[in-house]
Amino acid sequence: MFVGAACSRADCPKRAVTSLGERDFCFDHFCICCYELLERGHRGADLSNSVEELSAELSALDELARRALEVSFSRLTLNNLDRARLLDILLWAGELTSMFYQRRTAAPALERLEAGTGARNTKSAQPTRLSSGYNTR
Repeated sequence: MFVGAACSRADCPKRAVTSLGERDFCFDHFCICCYELLERGHRGADLSNSVEELSAELSALDELARRALEVSFSRLTLNNLDRARLLDILLWAGELTSMFYQRRTAAPALERLEAGTGARNTKSAQPTRLSSGYNTR
């Protein structure tokens, strides 16, 4: 907990409950920041990132989830809507973490395939052509 620290958002007089990155946030601004980061991560989940970028994204999602858990287990008085927001943040961070983790572990194999070292039989890699719903192969 950040006793006495103020929220780092401009013109917010509320007390900070946690930090994310280098900034301290009150509960509402923490949730807003989390949703902004999750939305950006969701949009970027389909882009081809390097292994380093995927690792950085995984690290950011891990911090976000840890801070959400920290807030949920704190002595802060939370109503059901606040708890639901934190649970939504945790679940969404978990979903993105799974997607990024799968991409990170698949990235070396994909790089080998793109380089041609993993493709031994290119004929079997050809897509099956369908005509009238039936396999013509």
